[in-house]
This record gives sequence, C-alpha cells and structure tokens, in this order.
Amino acid sequence: MVNYTPNIGVCYYPEHWPEDQWQSDAERMVQAGISQVRLAEFSWSKIEARRGEFSWGWLDRAVEILAQAGLSITMCTPTATPPKWLVDEMPDMLAYDADGRPRGFGSRRHYSFAHKGYRGESRRITRLIAERYGQHPAVTAWQTDNEYGCHDTAISWCPAARDGFRLWLADTYQTIDRLNDAWGTAFWSMRYASFDEIELPHLTVTEANPSHTLDFYRFSTEMVRQFNAEQVDILRQLSPGRPIAHNYMGMFDQFDHRPVAAALDIASWDSYPIGMLQNMASVGAPDTDMLTDCLRVGDPDFQAFHHDLYRGMGRLWVMEQQPGPVNWARTNAVPADGAVRMWSFEAAAHGAELISYFRWRQVPFAQEQMHAGLCLPDGRDAPAMKEAKQFIDEAGQLSWDAPSSAKIALIYEYEASWMAALDGQSADFSHLRLVLDVYRAIRQNGGSVDIVGSAADLSGYSLIIVPAVMTVSDKLADALHQSTAKIFMGPRTGAKTANFQIPANLPPGNLQSLAGFVIEQIDALPANQPVSCKWRNHAGRLHIWHERGQLMTGASAEGETESGLPLLIHNDRTSYLTGWVETGLMTLICAEQMRDAGLDVHEMPEYLRVRQSGDMLIFTNYGPRPVTIPDTFSGRLLLGERILPPAGVSILSSDN
Repeated sequence: MVNYTPNIGVCYYPEHWPEDQWQSDAERMVQAGISQVRLAEFSWSKIEARRGEFSWGWLDRAVEILAQAGLSITMCTPTATPPKWLVDEMPDMLAYDADGRPRGFGSRRHYSFAHKGYRGESRRITRLIAERYGQHPAVTAWQTDNEYGCHDTAISWCPAARDGFRLWLADTYQTIDRLNDAWGTAFWSMRYASFDEIELPHLTVTEANPSHTLDFYRFSTEMVRQFNAEQVDILRQLSPGRPIAHNYMGMFDQFDHRPVAAALDIASWDSYPIGMLQNMASVGAPDTDMLTDCLRVGDPDFQAFHHDLYRGMGRLWVMEQQPGPVNWARTNAVPADGAVRMWSFEAAAHGAELISYFRWRQVPFAQEQMHAGLCLPDGRDAPAMKEAKQFIDEAGQLSWDAPSSAKIALIYEYEASWMAALDGQSADFSHLRLVLDVYRAIRQNGGSVDIVGSAADLSGYSLIIVPAVMTVSDKLADALHQSTAKIFMGPRTGAKTANFQIPANLPPGNLQSLAGFVIEQIDALPANQPVSCKWRNHAGRLHIWHERGQLMTGASAEGETESGLPLLIHNDRTSYLTGWVETGLMTLICAEQMRDAGLDVHEMPEYLRVRQSGDMLIFTNYGPRPVTIPDTFSGRLLLGERILPPAGVSILSSDN
C-alpha cells in the first residue's frame, strides 16, 4: 500500500477581492496548513471581457502570489460560465429545459454539451489557459469545467441535441428497422421511416416511449464524455504530467459518470452533508428520526457512499467540503461543533488524497452570499477554521495508507437509475435511495464496501451485492455465475433488457437460474402503506416494492409477507430479496449475508460508523448522543476515546 498524508486545500476566488488582500490571504492559508488552492473555474469573463480582449495580468499575479507562498494550484478550465458576449454571438448554444425553453444568462451552466459552436469555444479557452499556465511549476493539477450537469443541465432539449441525437442513433442502430424493433414502435403506431423523423422524447401528450428516452439519456452522457475528453486531450498535450480531475456531485445520476471518469486521473466530488440530508429525505422512504437527529451533521452514510463510489473511478479528492451553513438547501442549519472535523476524517478514511474546503472567504454579494467559508466576509476566521486546523494537525500525526480493496462489492449502475424512473409503477421508488439503504445496512454491521460498475473485476470479493441493477450484461452475468463469492441480489435486478424490454424468460433475465426465482408480478406500493413481513422471527415492514413469482427447482424461501409470499429466496450461494424492506430488517438480513460470506459482523450503535484505512479503524459518530465502540473491535487508541461524543472521531490501530 502507498503511504501518504491527506493534503488540505481551499477554493479561492481572487477576482472577488481587492488585490491588496491576496498576499495576506496566501500567508494565512499557509499558516492554517493548507497546501492546495483551486482557481479560476468561473473566471472566463474576467479573463476575456470581449472576444479577443484578454486580461491575464490579474490571474498571473494571483498565481505568483500563491506560488511564492509555497502553495500548489489546481487550475480550472472556466467553461461552466461562458460570458454574455459569447451567448449574444451564438444564442442557440443555450441549453433548453424539458419544456423546450432556452435557459437564459445570469447564473451558470448555460450551455448545451451538444452545441458544436460552443464545443469549439470550450476547446479554444482551454487551449489558451493551458498554454499560459500548463508549464507553471505551481500548477500541479487541473479541473475540467465545474459540476457537470448541475441545475439539471446534463440533458438539453435543444435543436443541437436533436440533430446530434439523430446522428448518434444512425450510428448506433445502422438501420431504422433495427431501431424500430429495439424501441417497440409497433406500439401506438410509433414506427419511424428514417432517422430524420425522430424528435427528442419530450412534449408528448403522455409519456414518451421509454426506450426512446433511455437512448436519449445515453446520447446525453456521450455528449458530456466528448466535451470533457476534448478538454483533457488539450491539457495532456500542454500540461503533461499533471493529474486531471472533475468535481462531480452527490445524489446526481443524470449522466453516467464512469465513461467521463475514464479520461481523468482523479474522481473528485463536492461534499455538502447537511443540504444533502434534506434532499435524500425527499425521495424513497424518509427516516424522520434521522432528519431530526442528524440535522447538523448529515446522513451518516451519504458521504461515505459517494467517497466509495468515486474512489472506484480514480484517485479520490474532495474538491469542495462544506465548512459551514450553505445557501441552497430547503433550510440551512449551522453544522454541529466538530462536524467539519468529522467530515474531513471520514473523507480521509475512505482514501481522499485531498480535502478542499469551499471556500476561503464568504462572499458578501450575488447568489452565494449566505454560503459560509473558512473566513467571514470581513476576513476574520469563521468557526470552521479552528476545526480545519485541528484536522490538519491531527491527520498529520497519523500514518495513512491508500485503502485496499474491501471484501464486499456493491454494484451500482447509473443506467439503472434512469430505467427505474422511466419504468414508472411507483412514484415513490428511488433507485439511489434503495442502493443507499443496502449500503447503510452493511455499514451498520461494521462492514467496508467497494462500489463498482458491472464491468469491474469481481475476483477477490467475499460478498457481491447486486441491488436493482436493472439490466444485467452478459459479462456481469458470466462473472456472477463463475464467482465463488456469496451473492446477494434484488429487488429489480435483471428487470429489463438493454433496449428496455421485459426479458423473454421474465426477470431476473439472465440471472434467473442463479437467483432461483422467476418474477411474475410487481406490487408497487405507496410509501405510506407498507406491508408487514417477518424473517427468522424478526418482524418488519416491506415498503414501495415487492416482487411475486415462482421458485425454481432447488431454491427455497425464507421469511414471508403478511400474505404468505416469499421474502428471501436462497439458491446455493445466492440470495434474492424480493422487496424493499425497512432499515432494521435490511440490517439483519445483510448481517446474515456477511456471516455466510465468512465476514465479521459488529453490532454498531445506530449512528456510529467505521471505515478501515490501512492499519487504522476510523470511527465517526453522526448521532446526537455519545456512543461506545463495540468490544468486538480491539486495538490501541490512536485518537480519541472508546466513547465518542456527538460529531466525535476515534481511531484504533487495527489488529486484523
């Protein structure tokens, strides 16, 4: 394993502040222990106020001041905020919303990934900034654009997208007859005579053909991939040897991140635990106790899930870490004392090489003026500064190793989220929430998880979890059939073909013989009307989704609903869960899956979590009350005590 110390960064906007403050800002960053500064992601109009009229001097001076202070720089391409003059030159570059209306200038992300003219401008400004700073010794990394797809901009319903989609379909299907077969256009007389007849799947009288929409989402991912790859190619040429990142988001599935990440070195993301707690509570089956108990710290598993998700796509950085109240959630609470330190330790525990706080100083104007930073608008330290310094000091005294592979793999696919939404049946069903519930159950049993795609190498895992992977590729099916690991599947696994049709042999399709179960009916339930069930004398409830069908020869059922229908199907080394069960029962079932796989199970207090990092076990307490580390964990204390206060962190040396 590679030994390292997590670097600490900050997002800095010198263009927002008088130039005579920059030097003292840089000096204070160094004094705080910060080593990396992100610059320029929203700077295009400052660099080029009119076409061809460049003002590089301010950025040159900012770079030199930071470099002379000993700080390294993550330089960004500024394409997330094209300037007004460019919009005026090519107004059709704007993204369109699903109602067919262009999205106007005045905030950010006002472009369509499919617009060829804007793609050319993106390459032009990327080349210019890379030519100027690509060889600067202080510029040690790059970020492309900013938060692809934020504000529902991954998908544009514009003429440029329509024209590009037609070409993509022609290349994908080759003949219109193949497309008609794949989409099932015999239904409702939707047959097409040519690719030029195809419009975007919106503004229809009722829902558009789901296969049509699914392909449009795939096309939209390809546009994001191409847009990103074009910038990466320029940066590789003009700034060789520097790693390239993009900053993804939490709870965002509008494009498939893995093809985009394939061109990058670093998969970074922007971690905002408190706002995301509220957003996650709006989907699936909300935990009202958690909304109260975790108001000031966030969901105990949401951040960890995304750390593990993005760590599976490259080197993990947290490009934006929340340091105080934000401005964009439904309500915006002040973090609990210790929360910023705890979030930082959790990121490091999951392998984050950089934890970068957003932002250095709270800005007193425009859209994000209520978004906290490490400093107040007048320059004094904000409360988070003390916690950031404490984390920097404590983390620097520990020996960190890049995380090794866990023993548990959880397969997560972005296309499954699209399919689950397109399939309808239940407005309360959230694919991401279901996957997070399974992930949470493993964590509540003290487990560590790798989140992987269906094309990943599954060898070496003791337990492979396949929740709601709607389409199972032949490659994944072969890997699961050949694996000697314990396999835990369902619900909604193998529900559709790649063309969004019901498998000819019924779900779970090509995993049917492995699951030992044939699904014949779906019971899609209101979230507020759960069904009672029991498993091994444990009573519980099943909500939102339940699959009914027939057991195959050799399979057996365990547990049942109040109607006597099977809850858990066992078939050799595979188990298939037929419904979405509440957290307590999911935790018990996952504990049994872990034991069957030969893995240790720990009974954890409700909000206590652990992640192994090298030879360290890092514990975090997301609850409102002190909790004690279970006696089943042994080892010497490296930080904290065995009783953790709220938002507390303790670290044991692992003797495993």
